[in-house]
Order: sequence, then structure tokens, then C-alpha cells
Amino acid sequence: MVEFTAADLAVEDQYKLMSGAIIPRPIALTVTLGSDGPNAAPFSFFNCIGVSPPMFMIACSPKTGPKSGGSSGEVKDTIANLRHHPEMVVHIVDYELRNRMNACALDYDSGVNELEIAGFNIAPSKLVTPPRITDCRVALESKLIDIHEMGDLPYYVIFGEVVHFHMDDDVVNDRLHVDPGALDALGRMAGNGGYTKITDKFTMPFLHPPGSAPPEEAVAKAQEIAKTDRSG
Repeated sequence: MVEFTAADLAVEDQYKLMSGAIIPRPIALTVTLGSDGPNAAPFSFFNCIGVSPPMFMIACSPKTGPKSGGSSGEVKDTIANLRHHPEMVVHIVDYELRNRMNACALDYDSGVNELEIAGFNIAPSKLVTPPRITDCRVALESKLIDIHEMGDLPYYVIFGEVVHFHMDDDVVNDRLHVDPGALDALGRMAGNGGYTKITDKFTMPFLHPPGSAPPEEAVAKAQEIAKTDRSG
């Protein structure tokens, strides 16, 4: 097995290993509002944190990207806008909107309206000021909790709280279970232009409910099933 010490690697090589191994990553198409109007940008260093309240994180590189030699100190419009107006709407991107999302990924000058360039339809949000994209099947109206600067470049880690959910009728049922097939969310892979779809899923045995130690029979069943996996 090949091994690497992270401190010995160039920034670009660290990025290759991290973005190539931690896959697939969900994509947050994030609309913020600045002094020049709205901005839309997709981020794949994105995931949920927890609930009560519903929380998520987005990691944003400096404007120059993850490159050796540090950054110029410039931040992307998303960070600048959140410092100006600490609200956002995060959208989950589906396959049928992949090209519009990709049009928002370019490094436009500040003040350029990516929503217009991509041809997205928008509507006012209910509890926050930035508009939401009505084409997306899921839109999460959110308020900024904090922005943490982390690492040497640095990265800017956005912590957000969802205050209002918009979901298509065919995506969520009466019990608030989300149908992944109807959502058809994209996942980010490594490399230029690397994405994936959720085209295959399976279920695992539910051996014991969380919150208490499993009984011996549940442990024995888990061990027996584990033996069927590939061994090192």
C-alpha cells in the first residue's frame, strides 16, 4: 500500500488525494446577496452537520484556489457577500440542471449575475432576503452561523442554519422521507468535470436501534455478516 505524509505534499497534490478519495460529494448551489446583487456559486466541500437546529457546512477556497504559495488574500464573492449580508439559499442540484449549475462555476468578476447567465428562474424567499431558484427541487433558506478561517491558505468554512425548506411534492412524502430517485442529486468526483449520479442503491440490515448497547445476538449477527466482506 502506497503512503504519503501530508506535510511533504504540495497543496495541489493534497487536493488531488482529498478530492479523489472523499467521494461522492454533494453540491451546494449557493445564492447570496451582495451590494451588486445576487451571486450563485456551486460548492462540493459541503455536508450536513446536525439538527436542532438544522445545520450544514460549506468549505470555500480562497479566490485563487488551492495552490502552492498561499493566496492573494482575496475571497470569493460568496464569502464577501455573507460578510455583507449573512443569509443564503442553498440548492441541491439534480442531473437535469447540471449545465446551468456548471455555468455558475466560472470565476466571474464581482457584480456579474450568474443566475441570469445560467437562465435560472428565481422567486422571493420566505424568511431570508436572497432569492431562491425555483428550478431546483430542494432549496434551503439559511442564515449564517459563522465563518471560520482554517488552514494555511486559508479555507473559509461556512456554518449555516436552515430556517425554511422548499421541496418539490414528488421529492418528499407525508412522513417527510426524501425520495433519492426523485431528487436525482448530482455528486462531485475528482478531476475537471467529474460528476456522478445516484443510479444504484442497496440496504443494510438494521441490526439494533441506536441509543443502547446491542444484545449478544445482534453482535453475533453483525460479526457473521461482516465475514462476507472483502478481507484485507
